[in-house]
Amino acid sequence: MLTNINTYDKFCSHVFVSRETYEKLCVFHKILIKWQNSINLISKSTVKSIWERHILDSAQLYKFVKDIEGNIIDFGSGAGFPGLVLAIMGKKNIHLVESDYKKCVFLKEIAMLTETDIIIHNCRIEDLSFINVDLITCRALAPLSKLIDYVEIFINKSSVEKQLPKLLFLKGKSYFSEILDLRKNKKINFKEYPSITDIHGKILYINKVDVLDIKNDK
Repeated sequence: MLTNINTYDKFCSHVFVSRETYEKLCVFHKILIKWQNSINLISKSTVKSIWERHILDSAQLYKFVKDIEGNIIDFGSGAGFPGLVLAIMGKKNIHLVESDYKKCVFLKEIAMLTETDIIIHNCRIEDLSFINVDLITCRALAPLSKLIDYVEIFINKSSVEKQLPKLLFLKGKSYFSEILDLRKNKKINFKEYPSITDIHGKILYINKVDVLDIKNDK
């Protein structure tokens, strides 16, 4: 587990950002601690390691999204991880989906104070209206099979037939069992990458998901 990366040089030794961006992340960190005293934005056990457990954990995804030109949707944004961090780092066209109104107010305040352009949807994932999207991100929200269900519900709202977009998920040590469970009825094409913040964690980049034809597979 990484520790003590809350300086510009130490942060950049893992993920490079400009000094201006780093200062914005510092504002994020400061306001998050302030709000945490009133509402539960993150686990209390991670308050002393926000830079490592939340900010850097989210920032490591930037290399995967930097060339995405279309919309990116972050399911279950919570305190802004990873979507808001990626937006602060300069990624455009990011939509944050969060059902908790107070958390949405927090996200708006961070966006205002850091002059970050984001779009916030205060609704449940199941109630999100369809928009064209190139990539969906998510962190610490639900098992993989449930996340795919959310994506399918969203995509099925399109008026035209559309394949699932690319999916970028941060997963913990249970990721492999979640993949095995998903493969009972889905065929997925994905790549996995090690997390720089969690020795047991993985970054899953899913390119394609198909319903498994059980009859033809026998």
